Amino acid sequence: MPRVLVAMSGGVDSSVAALSLKEKGFDVIGITMRLFCYSGTETSPKSCCSTEAINDAKAVAEKLGIPHYVVDLEKEFEKEVIGDFVKEYLEGKTPNPCVRCNQVIKFGYLMDKAKEYDAEFLATGHYARIINNELYKGVDNSKDQSYFLYGIKKDYLSKILFPVGELEKIEVRRLAEERGLVTAKKPESQEICFIPDNNYPAFLKNRLDKMEVKSGAILDKLGKVVGEHKGLPFYTIGQRRGIDVPGTEVWYVISIDVKNNSLVIGKEEDLESREVKAVHLNWLADVGQAFKANAKIRYNMMEKSGKGELEDKKVRFIFEEPVRAVTPGQSIVFYDKDRVLGGGIIE
Repeated sequence: MPRVLVAMSGGVDSSVAALSLKEKGFDVIGITMRLFCYSGTETSPKSCCSTEAINDAKAVAEKLGIPHYVVDLEKEFEKEVIGDFVKEYLEGKTPNPCVRCNQVIKFGYLMDKAKEYDAEFLATGHYARIINNELYKGVDNSKDQSYFLYGIKKDYLSKILFPVGELEKIEVRRLAEERGLVTAKKPESQEICFIPDNNYPAFLKNRLDKMEVKSGAILDKLGKVVGEHKGLPFYTIGQRRGIDVPGTEVWYVISIDVKNNSLVIGKEEDLESREVKAVHLNWLADVGQAFKANAKIRYNMMEKSGKGELEDKKVRFIFEEPVRAVTPGQSIVFYDKDRVLGGGIIE
């Protein structure tokens, strides 16, 4: 049977991915990435990036009787994911580091590692499927992670395996418990690994120079100054909390103007729009110059139908119904039912 390198995060999903491939007869090698979170930074024990996680991955590998290695990708992660995260916030955008990490780290550097270990395939514990070298949603719709995977290079799909993509989460836990894996009842990690408490402002304050973050005007839609913001990186489109303006009315961030260092606020209905433009496109299927598709602009929303048109290296997509809080830096991902067509970064 072919050799497969399995990315083991120390969670139950990647543990069962390794288990499944081992029981199918593959020559399995486990590998865990040493990222930002192992370098002395305090993390939640349930985080995929903790000392406990790396030890759990080792324990599972030992239980399965497979070799396990740790690869140091701290410098790459710092540059490609954390550095990009900070830069995007400085530019008034709201990045999705999980999309970036999958594209550059897991299915970039780890693909190179698979070659070093003479592995024919790279496997992860993502809830997604690859059918006939095309990316599809995972069977468990509540856990589907295809949104985060659209950035994988099309040519790589034939070399990737998603063993748990055919399973429901409850089945994954059952298999882990039946086989006596230490990760069987491990809680899921909900936060971004390098911001374990989800406190984005505190993280950015520690990362950004005071010269780079300046207070400025909060404007209404007519351009009238109604308050002062604490620094643009601490705000995102659709944000309601932390808007320091007089009165009891509820306001939302509807626009971020980096050039003039100003924040524009409005009412909730001002957040709705139908048009989305995106760049840095990655296509996993041929869609043509003009196409129909379902699309989503954030992970936790249902797809909505619309029409897209390619314009040079950009895409302009018009939803049939308005969507809320189109946010630069986030991803728009296109679907044909369960099949992922591709996606890009909202500008």
